[in-house]
Amino acid sequence: MTMTDSNPARPTVQAIDEHGHRVQRMFGRIAHGYDRANRWMSLGIDARWRRAAVAELRGETPSHGPGPARLLDLCAGTMDSSIEIHRQFPEADVVAGDFSEQMLAGGTHKLLGPAADRITPRVMDAHHLPEPSTSLDGIFCAFGMRNVSDLQRATAEQARCLRPGGRLVVLEFFRPTRVVPRVMHALYNRTVLPVVGWLATRDWDAYTYLPRSIGQFATVESYAELLRTHGFVDVRTEALTLGMAWRVSATRDDPAGEPAP
Repeated sequence: MTMTDSNPARPTVQAIDEHGHRVQRMFGRIAHGYDRANRWMSLGIDARWRRAAVAELRGETPSHGPGPARLLDLCAGTMDSSIEIHRQFPEADVVAGDFSEQMLAGGTHKLLGPAADRITPRVMDAHHLPEPSTSLDGIFCAFGMRNVSDLQRATAEQARCLRPGGRLVVLEFFRPTRVVPRVMHALYNRTVLPVVGWLATRDWDAYTYLPRSIGQFATVESYAELLRTHGFVDVRTEALTLGMAWRVSATRDDPAGEPAP
């Protein structure tokens, strides 16, 4: 496995707008300490969330054609989710897609043994997925949707690339609307997150941006409705840890009008 030019000033994939450029540069800066920051901030809870969310890719995810299933870990970062997908679906071909080369490069040491053969890191933009239509059996995304510049456009791309009956699973911090999650987010995001993030990466700006991104993102209800408008059915949402995070799963409907299995 080889990575292309890792110079953050010259990314291989160009973001679609200035917000995207800022986010791309930010993740390039913090890639070296990203995993460390996540473990410190979540005390390992993120790994449990991830395991349970990846399991939601089951159902109709196994390939409907010859060969193994093809799964995309979108906004893969340092590929923690890609490794978990491989663990649960060892016969699947996994594409680890992210628009930060530095994040993907920071996770290449995890690609050992069979994982190195089954997981392919690929620099890509969520708004222009380099995958043929109906070519994917499943898409997984952990904590990446709120960083896209155009959520509708990114969702349309996911719908285009998934085959009918394919699964989408999203793990995310949505904008809280209930009192307890709002208070918990406010306390945590204004104190623990920026301090621990700075200690792990020495980048204060990144870990003050991340709390703002939650407050400016969609609610889980509006996101579920967006999925339905783009042809997803059986949309399910589940609150995690008192609503601090959410797991959303959905099935790509048959665009020809036949209900998904």
